[in-house]
Amino acid sequence: MTGRPLQPGLVIHRRDYRDSSLLLELFTLEEGRLPAIARGAKSGRSGRAALLQPFLPLQLGLSGRGEIKTLGRVEAEGRAFLLTGKALYCGFYLNELLMRLLQRADPHRELFGHYLRALAGLAQGERLEAWLRGFEIDLLEEIGYQMLLHLEADSGRPVVAGRRYRYVP
Repeated sequence: MTGRPLQPGLVIHRRDYRDSSLLLELFTLEEGRLPAIARGAKSGRSGRAALLQPFLPLQLGLSGRGEIKTLGRVEAEGRAFLLTGKALYCGFYLNELLMRLLQRADPHRELFGHYLRALAGLAQGERLEAWLRGFEIDLLEEIGYQMLLHLEADSGRPVVAGRRYRYVP
């Protein structure tokens, strides 16, 4: 299948589509969040269904001009982030944030890197909340809703190093 060169990406959501295909929501480095159809991915002859899982970095070949792309070539790029227990739920939470807060076809190259680092941190199984809060802050900043932590909320004065502050969400 001809199309654009392969690009890094991950599956953030998938569901069955017709008898043998999958409808995917992808988060890619170059194009951001986008939908794609993996035709024939569920057929017994295709090994692609095993690759098209969340938390597995991929190289993706996409084609098509419409909103929904067609997935061509798929290659694993490294090993999957092994998320178990609470870390798995945290990973699905990150994917849900991407689904709900990112516009389609709006690339976020820095956020893509933050997402990969958060998945790697979650895979360690420690400090899960710290990885979640860090990613949430990165995501909010990336979409234009960063928290102003360098100014006092009531006075607008700069935060002074060494002083104690209380953050009230």
